[in-house]
Amino acid sequence: MIMKKFATIITVASLALPIAFAAPMAVSAATTPTTTTAKTKGTTYTIAKNGVKNFKAKSYHIKKNITLYKGFFYADAGKVTFTPKGKLTKAITYKVTRSVKVAATKTSKAKTFLYVKGYGYVLSTQITKGSYMAAD
Repeated sequence: MIMKKFATIITVASLALPIAFAAPMAVSAATTPTTTTAKTKGTTYTIAKNGVKNFKAKSYHIKKNITLYKGFFYADAGKVTFTPKGKLTKAITYKVTRSVKVAATKTSKAKTFLYVKGYGYVLSTQITKGSYMAAD
């Protein structure tokens, strides 16, 4: 009987030992310093009445490098946040499939953003309608 209890204690100790050493290792692994990149803040706009329109792809091109935005639409409010994410630089024909009209505020006029398929959103005043044609 004593040998049976001794065997049970040894078995329990051998199973509990790895867990006892694993917990402090997990805590020390969790305290390693992490670097966070500072996110650029976007601008939040109120979407105008009937402001979001989807349509068949239309051709547009750019004349100079323009800012590209990432759009975040609020699920429970008629708002959208546009955050700069890069620039459109290639002189090619782009396909636009959506327009988002935002309402005017006290500090800014009403604007329209166009979704360039595969890239992101751009201001409609910075992109030109029509296919790109290289100069001869």
